Formats: sequence, structure tokens, C-alpha cells
Amino acid sequence: MTNKQYRSVGRLSLMALAVGMALGSGQVHAQSNASGQVYGELSQFQGATVLLENLATGAKRTLVPGADGRVVATNLPVGSYRATLIQGGKTVSVLDNVEVRIGQGTALAFGTRMETVTVTGSRKVVDTSTADVGTSFNAQQLAALPVARNLNSIILLAPGTTEADSRYSGGISIGGGAPSENAFYINGFPATNPLTQLGSAELPFGAIADAQVLSGGFGAQYGRSIGGVMNIITKSGTNNWEGGMTYSVMPNSFRNSTIDLHYATTGAVPNFDNQLRLRRSGNTRTEYNYGAYVGGPIIKDRLFMFAAVEKREIRTETVNVTAQASQATANLIGFTKNQNNTLRALGKLDFNITDEHRVDLTLIRDKPEITTDFYGYNYTTGAVGTNRNFQAVYNNVDNQTAQGADIGVLRYTGELTSDLSLVALVGKSKTKHTNVFNGPGTDIKGVVFNPNAAGATPPGMTIPTLNPIGNAQVLSPHSEDTVKSFRLDLEYRWGKHTIKAGVDNNKLSSANAGVTLAGGSTIRYIKTSAANAANTAFQPLGGSSDKVWLADPSHGPLAAQGFYGREEIFTTVTDAYSNQSAQYIEDTYQFSKGLSATLGLRRESYENLNGDKEKFLEMKNQTNPRLSIVWDPIGDASTKIYGSAGRYSIQIPTHIAVRGASRSTFTRELFTYTGVDANGMPTGRINIARPYSANNEYGQAKDSKVVSAINMKPSYQDELTLGFEKALATDYRGSVKFTHRSLKSTIDDTCDAVPFERWAEQNKVDVSDWDGFGCASFNPGATNTFLVDFKSANPAKARKEYTTVTLTAADFNLDKPKRTYTALDFTLEHPFRNGWYGRVTYTLSKNKGNTEGQTLSDVAQTDVAATQTWDHWELMKLADGYLPGDRRHMLRANGFMQLGSQWEVGGTVSIQSGRPINCLGYYAEGGITPIDPVGYGSSYHYCDGKPAPRGTAGRTPWTQRLDVRVTHKPKWAEGLELSMDIFNVTNQQVVQNVIETYNGADAKTKSPDYGRPISTTTPRRFQFTATYNKKF
Repeated sequence: MTNKQYRSVGRLSLMALAVGMALGSGQVHAQSNASGQVYGELSQFQGATVLLENLATGAKRTLVPGADGRVVATNLPVGSYRATLIQGGKTVSVLDNVEVRIGQGTALAFGTRMETVTVTGSRKVVDTSTADVGTSFNAQQLAALPVARNLNSIILLAPGTTEADSRYSGGISIGGGAPSENAFYINGFPATNPLTQLGSAELPFGAIADAQVLSGGFGAQYGRSIGGVMNIITKSGTNNWEGGMTYSVMPNSFRNSTIDLHYATTGAVPNFDNQLRLRRSGNTRTEYNYGAYVGGPIIKDRLFMFAAVEKREIRTETVNVTAQASQATANLIGFTKNQNNTLRALGKLDFNITDEHRVDLTLIRDKPEITTDFYGYNYTTGAVGTNRNFQAVYNNVDNQTAQGADIGVLRYTGELTSDLSLVALVGKSKTKHTNVFNGPGTDIKGVVFNPNAAGATPPGMTIPTLNPIGNAQVLSPHSEDTVKSFRLDLEYRWGKHTIKAGVDNNKLSSANAGVTLAGGSTIRYIKTSAANAANTAFQPLGGSSDKVWLADPSHGPLAAQGFYGREEIFTTVTDAYSNQSAQYIEDTYQFSKGLSATLGLRRESYENLNGDKEKFLEMKNQTNPRLSIVWDPIGDASTKIYGSAGRYSIQIPTHIAVRGASRSTFTRELFTYTGVDANGMPTGRINIARPYSANNEYGQAKDSKVVSAINMKPSYQDELTLGFEKALATDYRGSVKFTHRSLKSTIDDTCDAVPFERWAEQNKVDVSDWDGFGCASFNPGATNTFLVDFKSANPAKARKEYTTVTLTAADFNLDKPKRTYTALDFTLEHPFRNGWYGRVTYTLSKNKGNTEGQTLSDVAQTDVAATQTWDHWELMKLADGYLPGDRRHMLRANGFMQLGSQWEVGGTVSIQSGRPINCLGYYAEGGITPIDPVGYGSSYHYCDGKPAPRGTAGRTPWTQRLDVRVTHKPKWAEGLELSMDIFNVTNQQVVQNVIETYNGADAKTKSPDYGRPISTTTPRRFQFTATYNKKF
């Protein structure tokens, strides 16, 4: 829908059958989304066992082979291990530096004679334990590669990922999904932004031990994503005390100028062609990063601590208005000086109660804040005002800052018996959203004018406009999101079966979500026409029955001249809630030494509640089956052929409850006045009409039964992956993977009243007491059933009797939702060995359909799952085509090399084709004169009266980026590292997205903004870093 906000809620329950099966007899191991595993084949070593030792903490585990000769240890903390093969009480073979990675399996390849092998790579070994499609990066790789210190930069190293529209804060598209359709976990805790699902909370970059990006094929333990999954494991203390500090600076003097933005050359509006729109070449930006950490044993082999803190300061000075802005506007907000401070801290305690039982506590603080000072600016002279006009401070505000949180997670991991393991997690996060304005007038009502200040101000009078932000919408000062999470995972190994089961429950709340007008309301001063002034029964508010005489001379001389005012009150501030529950079970069966299959089932439910805690949207027991097969045809873990098929679903964030399902106020009240005070507020005010709301928004409770269809299906998609991976020679791995994803159902809203009116007419329903249909969530392209209160306008009869209305896709004249992502990934990797690591991936893909999913990048609408996409069928004509996430060709490469003991060089390369462009104009089906049939302006897939199917107006340019890091580790200062990063070495500043709206105020007016760039890739810049690490 347009200009509307929503939020979501869901509930969780225990799946008794799954847990009951997991607690049966047999052999068991457990693995969560915050650990790894090792496995091996010991059939040639009769009676042998494996002693597995964590090299950092000393924790040991003895592995006894099953009847099939296999040993498996799951649920292992990431890190390096020593595996000792013991037979007859004697050591037969030792593997050193066996690396356990998050969500992956590491094969134990023992020799047949007494030897000690230091494992520095995978040595002709691929992971044959899983069909999950993922890319992992450990701390060593992240330290050696030139990547920005945030999670999105890690995700963009993986194939099939691309930045979302720049207007979405924290947005990444993975595997053709919308930017709100990803899931983020830190140590197993869901860190996804609960309000909009765009981005997540983060942690000190140097505290990351392992990062995994899952782009498909993941098992039943994962859910709430139809895009991708980002898993983060934090560092922990070890048996050795270690500490360090880091400092980096990205000076403006080592940064190329950002290019100015110009209007596109279209010929439609000649005086705008290629004209300067926004001056950016004089902008400045300097960035500082400070960090420190310490970790070690509190009790050797038992209790460990790790703490890290990182502060990021970005100081910018930017031109804040376009060259076409009025000088009055430029004098007020034309130039900004910004200080963006982000404080991130981590505290971690790990307690190994015994070698079989451990508890860990994670505390995270992620607090982003931007302070913006506004000054005047003159485009002609380039002069900046000397006095600050006012100040804005933002914390966790979309499109202003990242989304932070305070997080606490307590997790227990236990080998309950030799056969049964369990992981239990409980956690909580809080995110406070604030935007505070400081300065003269920021706390009073805004003043605006119709048609302008000169036309709406009485002669000889000055009306002060002291509030510099006017009628801007601001957050409530008490806006806060809370997430409470509980998760339980068990794993049971019984003969050739490995059975996993678990529950996963989240409770989300968003207190005081939504927005209100700055100062509480807006005063609008108006001058009416002579004709209207003469009409003693004028109706100035469309839809209102009140008739007024605007120029009543008894109200004073100003009224007699046609001067009057209108006070507008707008607020959508409300609480919103979401309860989410899931249960899963899966069985991995080992058919033979080299062939295994996993059959899984995940059941998800969620519900959304409004500010009155009334349930208005509910999804019950969505069943998501998963199947994967892994085949090692040779049996030596050098080759893997795999495939997976599964169904994945996504919930709706809490924001869906705002305005549409919860209380809101949007009223306008007319008055006459005799003067104004020093704040611009009217004196001698006489209200001449009742407060009126065209949308019936008077702050009353919304009817939760009519704002969504009943018995809907959630947004879900089906996925198929097929892959082949091969160890090449000793030092390389190559793979090819095919992925196909198809969206089968989605949830959005419709605002089309015609099908309901037609149904009422056909069924002879009396609609005289009905206030009409507004908007409601539904399944586009499917048959939907709604509850309709045809007595809603009659206070005595409203909300007492509902009529069931069933409407088909044909009634709405809508096609089924379509979104497909088809891709081929080709990868060549050299694991870290012989002093270097490298990975190259080429992806050939297509992302097509008539919906992007939960978001709408065409206009960057932030109402997740409540966009204008499906509001009316006219908007969907010709909407099928290449989607914003379509990047036909994508090449990603990253790696690093150690040049002796003192030098290291790393680099990343990203090359990808451009984004499809739309041309959105007025509706013109069948060659008719362009019209606006549903009041959405230039939003239809027609351009200058001609059909313009989605994605056919060209593409943005290819982007090519090379980043390089050089590190020096001088011998004369052990522990010291000096690094230089060069980002965007070739300084290619390429257009990322453009305005796709073709027309202006009407179908005859061509917009000068059409085709103009919105954002470009960042310029070349240098970063200098000094790091010191000390082991005690």
C-alpha cells in the first residue's frame, strides 16, 4: 500500500513428537548453528578410538566408532584441534591443526602408520557431511582481506549476493531474495532487525572468529529466510592470555572526490538536461577506528574470558540541498556537519564444567549514533554559513544509522551421555530508536503555507516559522524493540541414522513504533479564493459534511479577506508484537560409506498483534519439507556430488502493525484567526469545523478482524540445488552448482475496494451502513477469504456481525506472484596452504518475476510486506520481467599471500553487470490517453503512453572494483602489524540506481528527475592501520 506502515508478531510451541523421537535409545550427537563437526572412517583400525583435543582450551573428547566404523563429533566450538588415533593403548597417528568451521564438517584422514601430520589445508579433501551451500571466512582471512568492518562486506564476498537499493538501510539481496528476507545469527541468537528485517545488530569486527554465509540448501534447523542466512561465531578466551589494540584512519586527504550528480539527458525537459543537481565534489569524509581486546583463562582448562571494544568515528561535511532548492531552504539546511559514532563491545565467558558440559555467556553492545549540525549554504559562491541553525541526533533510525542492539545470550552445550547431546539457548536483545532535534524552535509546532508564504500571509503581517524541521515526521522518544529467544537442539545417532530435532521460539515487541509530527501538529496558513470566500456553505475538506463560511466577517478582518488556517495532527505511534515458533526434525541416513541422505521437516508458525494486543494476522503450522543427498563416489572425500530440495518461508516484521492495524490519528481542523504570536501560533483562534479525518483515523482502536484475510498462506518459496565439488591435485578445489528458486506465495496488501463492492452488489448486501474497504493483507494471485463488517459506519451495530467474503484471483484481476532465481556458480579455491589462500567464483544468473518479494526497490518503499505492488491490478499490468536483484554476470575473487615472514598482500575483486531499469508512467493500456485510474500517479508500467514492461528501460552500468591490502610485520617489533588498504583502486564511481518515475504531477508533465542517478559507488580511498597483539 502507499503511505502506510505495519508490524508483525508470532508464537512458538514445542513439537512433542520430534523431541520424543530425539530422546529414544541409540547413539547421539548435537550440532547447532553455532558450531562445527569432524568425522572419519576407522574401519581399517580395529578397536581404535580418537582423542580430540581443542588446542586453545584443552577440552578433550574421546570418539568411539559405531558399528559402521565411522566416528563423528558434532557441536564442536570452532577453532583448531588435535586428533590422535589410539589403537591398543598406543598412538597410531596424529593430526595437528584440524580446523573446525561453523556449520561445516572436517574429515579426519589418518595415515596407516605412526605419523604426526600438521593440517594446513584440506589436502584433497572436501566436506562430504552436508549439502548446505555456504561460504565461510575465519578471523585470519578477515584480517588479511581488504574488507570494511561490517557484516555486509563479508556477505558481499560470497557468490550470488548483491547490494540492495541504496535507499534500504542495511539491505543485501542473497540468491534473488528481497533485502528483508535474510536471517542473521550471532552465537546462535537471532540478531535480525525485528522492526523491518533490514540488516541486523553487529559486534566488534575483530571479535569475529568465524563467519558463514548460507545462500541455499540449508537444513531444517534453519528457517525464517527465503534469501540467505548469516552466521557469526565470536572469539573466546583460551589457555593463554592475549591482548591487543588497533587504530586505523581513513583520511579525507587520501580520498578521491565524490562525483557530482547531474540530471539525466532525456530531452524531455531540456533546461534540466545534464544540469547540476547535487554538488558532492567538495564533500569531506574522515574515518577513525579504535579497538582493543583481551582474553585468557580465569581457571586453566575450565573458565575463560574474552572482551573486545571498538569505536568508529566518521566525520563528514556535505552539501545537503539540490542546486534547484530555494535560497531560503539552503540558508536553513543547505550544509551539514556530521559525526557518526558507533560503539561496539563484546564480553564472552566460557565455562567448561567438564569436558562433556559447557556454558557460555555472550554480552554485546552495538550503539550507532549520528549527530548532524545544519548550516546555510550558497550554491553560487560555495559559502557555508557560520552559525549552526539546529542539530539532529539519531540512534538506530532507518536510512540514518545502522541498526544496533544490546544483546545477552546464555547457552548450554552438553554430551548428556555418550549417545545424546543437547544445546539450549536463551537470549534477549533491546534496540532503542531515537531522533532528537536541538535548537531554537524545534519543540514547537511546525508552520507551513498554502500555496506559499507570500500568498497565504495577510498584508503587513509576518508569520514566524521557528521550527526548522516544519511538518517533518519524527519518532516517539520512547521507541524500543525487544526480542526474547529460546532454542533447544538435540541430536541422536542410532546405527546409520543421525536424528536431529529442536524447537525455536522468538517473542518480538516494538514499543512506541511509528511516527508523529514534529512539535505534535502542524499549523497550515491558507488564503482561499474569492469564489470560495463568498460561499457561505463551502465544504473545504473533501468528504466532510461540515459546511462553513470561511470569510465570516464576524470572525475578524482577516477572515473577511479569506485568510484562515488548518491544524493537522498525525501520529501512528503504537506498540506492536510478534510471536514466532518453529519445530524441526531431520534424519540423516548413511546408506554406505560414501552415500547419505537427509530428510527433514520444519514447521513454522507466527502471529502479528496490534497495539491493543489483538491478533490480526496468523500463520499456523506452515510445513517446510527438506531433502538433501550427498554422494562421495570414490570414498576418499576427494569428490562430492550433492543435491537438495526444500521449501522455505518468511515471517513479517513487527512494522506491519503500524497504522494499518493499530490506532492512528490523522485529523485536520479549520480555524480563523486575528493574528499570530511570537512562535507563529494563531491568536484569536475560532474553530469553524470539527476535526475531520478522511481515512477515519481518530485514534480509535482498529478492527483487527478486517485488516487481513483469514487462513492465508505465508510467503514461501521452493528451492532446488545440484552441485559437484572436486579436490584438484593437492592444493585446489573446484565446484559447480546449479540453483533454482521459485516463489510460490507472498503476503502483501490490497487497497482495491471494487471486488468487495461488486460482491456486495451481486449478493444484494445493504451497504448503507458500511464505511467502505480500506486496505487488507492477503495472498495475491490466490483465492482469499475476508471478514467484512457491512455495519461499520453504524456505531450501534459495528463489530457485532461479520460477513464472510471469498474473492478469487480473477475477482482482483491479478496474476499469481512470480519470482524465480536461476543460477550457475563456478568456483575454484586454494585453501590456505604454502603461504597463500585464494577463491574465485563466477555466477551466471537470472532473477525474474512480477514481485521482488517483501520490498519494492522501484521506489524504495520501506513498508515491508505492505507495499503498493499489489494494491490495484492496474499497477501490476506488465509488471513481469527482470527484477532489481538481477545481475546476469557476477565475478567475485578474494585471497591473500604471505611474502616471507614480514609481508602479506591481500585483495578482493568484484565485477558485476548492471541492474534493470523501469520506466513508470501513467496507465495507458490499449493505447488510451494516459490516465491515473487509482490515484497512484506515475507508478504504472507504461512510459509516454507506450507499454514499458518491467526492466526494459535499460540497465545501470557494470561495476568493477578492486580492493588491496598490504601488511607489514616488522621483526624489530614482535606483535606489531602495519597495514594499508586501498579501496576501489581504479576509482570507478558508477551509478547504482536511478529515478524510474517518468511523469511529474500529471500525465502530460515529464519529470526532470527521470533517469537521474540516486547514488554511485564510493570513490577511491586509503586506510592506514596499526595493530599490536601481545601473548603473555
